[in-house]
Amino acid sequence: MKQFPENNILQKVRDGDMVAFRHLYNLYFRRLSIFAQKFVGEDQAKDMVQDCFYNYWINRNKIEINTSFSAYLFTIIKNRCLKFLKEEQKKSTWESGFGLKLKEEELEYFIASEKSILEFDIEDRVKNVFGYLPEKCAEVFKESRFEGLSNKEIAEKHNITVKAVEKHISKALRNFREEFKDLVVLLFTFYFPKKV
Repeated sequence: MKQFPENNILQKVRDGDMVAFRHLYNLYFRRLSIFAQKFVGEDQAKDMVQDCFYNYWINRNKIEINTSFSAYLFTIIKNRCLKFLKEEQKKSTWESGFGLKLKEEELEYFIASEKSILEFDIEDRVKNVFGYLPEKCAEVFKESRFEGLSNKEIAEKHNITVKAVEKHISKALRNFREEFKDLVVLLFTFYFPKKV
């Protein structure tokens, strides 16, 4: 069976470890809620996610997860959003029902594969990290990884030393590694070629 990095935590949850369960809840609640809010209202989205975790805890000894835990959760929320949209469509007029149908099709297309689920998850988490990095640090990291500037070019642009640039990049990478420590491979590190 394919091994995933969160398997140790999932085993602890199966053993009734509430601390491990809270860790998973805190790790995924916001991301799942943001995802669901693309298709349903904020309150409905949060209710769905809370219910998802409640059912997972209650049935933790019966559930077999053969994908990553992230893919498992997003698939459940996808299915709940689809069910909700179908129910709303039945109650709606033709005009608003057409809009719901479009949302339903977007939802199906958006997470047609585990890859697209993971991409959404990663994109949201990357934005998260940039949100709490110091402004200069975030700016330097974006110029290095997103704009492809060399460390020397960044140093000249900001009138700082190359060593200072390296420190900013190193600090940003530490934050990203912490955020993405649950992934087997820190894909974000390799998204863009490094120039020195």
